[in-house]
Amino acid sequence: MSFTQLTDLVKRNRAVDINPPPAESDINLTSHGSDWLWAAFSVFALLAICHGFIYSFVSVRRSGIKKSLLTIPLFTNAVMAFAYYTYASNLGFTWIETEFHHVSTDRGLYVRQIFYTKFIGWFLCWPLLLVIFTVNTHTSLTDDREDILKKIVQVVSAIFTRFLSIEVFVLGLLIGALIRSTYKWGYFTFATVALLFTIYLVCVDLHHSFQSVNKNLIANLVIILEIVVWILYPVCWGLSEGGNVIQPDSEAVFYGILDLINFGFVPVILTWIAVNTIDEDFFTKVWHFHLNNNVHVDRDAEKSVGDDTPRHSGDTTVAPAGVHQEEEQQV
Repeated sequence: MSFTQLTDLVKRNRAVDINPPPAESDINLTSHGSDWLWAAFSVFALLAICHGFIYSFVSVRRSGIKKSLLTIPLFTNAVMAFAYYTYASNLGFTWIETEFHHVSTDRGLYVRQIFYTKFIGWFLCWPLLLVIFTVNTHTSLTDDREDILKKIVQVVSAIFTRFLSIEVFVLGLLIGALIRSTYKWGYFTFATVALLFTIYLVCVDLHHSFQSVNKNLIANLVIILEIVVWILYPVCWGLSEGGNVIQPDSEAVFYGILDLINFGFVPVILTWIAVNTIDEDFFTKVWHFHLNNNVHVDRDAEKSVGDDTPRHSGDTTVAPAGVHQEEEQQV
């Protein structure tokens, strides 16, 4: 086999031919868009494999929260590689009649492919991205003088609130993409408001982080870049699933670039920044705090049991063990 034939074999992409779109749809992904999606899949898969090796060999030297944080870029890249494998294979889609007819078609059906697989990837990965945001911007995690209970309450409450808001954003875009009428823009509005609320919460964390002596300037600047990337997601949705302005190939390129930045590179950067800055013994302190509380509870329970004396009805007390009733009455 010559080098030219080998190159043609490597470049050959038959995913769209093997998994063709339905006859009812005429605004579809082509082999050009699939080629780009395979490239994005390769980057996600490479990052996941590399970080898997790093986690296997390096995480044994880490303890507590640092070891746990190393799973975030591994999970996000692995999940997005799974999602983009499906996306590039021209699978994981449905089709819906478009509200607007900006994209010209040969048959005039104006039915567009909607790939729901990327929304599933966002739903799983975005909360973990917010976890690493919270860890980097909550600078109390780097201060041993802070009370451990205060740290726990701050981090848990911050993460839970952001989880809810970002999942509303993802679900709003997914449901809106599956609606053919103009009511889809109502769900787009819900999603945009949820995203803006999430951005507001992140900006509040950034404000406190910039004022702290323990701030990490590089991490804060990366998060600011991420906020710009987040704003482009509703823009891409409005041009593709919402407004039908750009072709599915252009949609794949637009989303692919955003996802590579958002779920590929940024989690890796922020995780390693956090690993080198946060308190090494955070989880150990949490465990000791839990054990100490349980010990205090057990001691209080023992005291309460020892102080209680069983009594009969009325004022007659029960004789202690080993004392006869006559002796008790003589006393």
